[in-house]
Amino acid sequence: MTTILIIEDNEGIRENTAELLELLHYKTLVASNGSEGFQLAQKNHPDLILCDMVMPETDGRMFLKLAKEDLEVQHIPLIFFSAGSPSPDDQKYLMKQAKGYLAKPFSEEQLKAEIEKGLNHNGDHR
Repeated sequence: MTTILIIEDNEGIRENTAELLELLHYKTLVASNGSEGFQLAQKNHPDLILCDMVMPETDGRMFLKLAKEDLEVQHIPLIFFSAGSPSPDDQKYLMKQAKGYLAKPFSEEQLKAEIEKGLNHNGDHR
């Protein structure tokens, strides 16, 4: 079963996204910040990571830095999502580094499309 890690500080969005993905037959892992998400990624090696760009503790940029420095995590496809507004330079940089981007709020169809696109980039994972 395909495993997706959701890193999102907003509990409602995190739980709703996890529930939606489980209805779509994905196994989900959840983290409330980038540091916790990075530890889960190291331990569980998910097939894809959904990560919020703007979080109060370890944000998307810091998560990306940690992931790129770790041989086990750096190959996991990453999709950023955000309702907040990182600086335009940060947003461009993060989107360029990721396999996809979702603007919140997103539809089930948009989520499914980005996940499928991200998983198709998964050839060298593990």
